Amino acid sequence: MGVSDFGKKFNTTLQNVDEKYSWINDMIKARQELVIMYIKLLNVSLSRSSNQKDVCYPSYEDVTDFCNHLIDYISHGHFDLYPKIIELIENCSGRSLSIANRTMPRIEQTTDFLMKFTDKYADDLDEGKMQTLKKDLESVGKCLELRLKNEDRLIIALRLVHTIVTQI
Repeated sequence: MGVSDFGKKFNTTLQNVDEKYSWINDMIKARQELVIMYIKLLNVSLSRSSNQKDVCYPSYEDVTDFCNHLIDYISHGHFDLYPKIIELIENCSGRSLSIANRTMPRIEQTTDFLMKFTDKYADDLDEGKMQTLKKDLESVGKCLELRLKNEDRLIIALRLVHTIVTQI
């Protein structure tokens, strides 16, 4: 996936939700920051020096910052946000809960992959790891795309349930 395609594939401008769910707006902001960090890493890993022979690698700090942000984003989703969303959906509509039941296993699959990435790159970066970074970042992009689409499904389900409940 090229960098220019990345912004098209990710919904980084998901509309803010009702103030009642401002914590989702915080997630949207964290998502945007994560995507920006990802694009910066991908840009550097795709670039070459002026003589076209030497590959330019991102700095150790940029890679570890991205890994740390990714871990924070994943953890916050699993331990705080997703349970809240599912509880709200569950309290309002059994039908919408089926969306959560289909979506959460997909999100968990992405978690496993992304955690393996952070385990590999968060510490002890060496030349060998840096040589595989570009390929691994491309896989991370595909994984993030899947994860964010499934997060969107949860948020949309919550919005629908909220709309139905407020109209009753």
